[in-house]
Amino acid sequence: MPDRDFFAFCTSLSRPELRAIGELSWVRHLNIGEVLYRPGEPGNALFIINRGELELVPEAPGAEPLQLARGQVVGDIEAFSEQPRLNLVRAISGASVQCFPRANFHQLVRAVPSFFRYLCEQMALRIVQESDQVRNFDEHPPLSGRISHFDLTTVHQTIANSNQTGQLSIRDEQAETVGAFYFERGLPAAGQFHHLTGEEAFWQLFLNEQLSGTFSFAVGE
Repeated sequence: MPDRDFFAFCTSLSRPELRAIGELSWVRHLNIGEVLYRPGEPGNALFIINRGELELVPEAPGAEPLQLARGQVVGDIEAFSEQPRLNLVRAISGASVQCFPRANFHQLVRAVPSFFRYLCEQMALRIVQESDQVRNFDEHPPLSGRISHFDLTTVHQTIANSNQTGQLSIRDEQAETVGAFYFERGLPAAGQFHHLTGEEAFWQLFLNEQLSGTFSFAVGE
């Protein structure tokens, strides 16, 4: 599977194909810190970075921002699935991006079919890379943070999606452990919250709106 940026791909195109790409897209310039899109906004276009760098900030707790450079694609998943934006993307330097509106996709398919083969290659490559990251999850620092900054339901989903075995610990503002929940391959297997155990402990944890303190997930039997 070739790992090539957009401009390397463009060297394989004919002049009519390059002209079609230019006519069916447009350029947007971004200042430092300017937001390209936010979570929840319509996924009505995909973008390719012409110049500068962007930062993709995932919504998932514990996930680190990802830096994107010239020639990389962003926003394609939402554009093809017609779903709202999943992440925050902003410029970390003066940047420009080539915008490809979803409304023009049908014309692009006819004029430059290899463009969509290229996009499929890039999405497949990202899936492979993300799968490698999940397999190496135990080499990363434990998932952790303040409860006030993260939704515990999202934390639970992150653990479930990682398919990992380990313990989620809940500590109060005095750093005392008030809850411990054990997961096997991403599924809850046992838990205790204050004096409650089992399913009651899980229910009380997620229904407690006054809960504060910190959480951490450590991988291991």
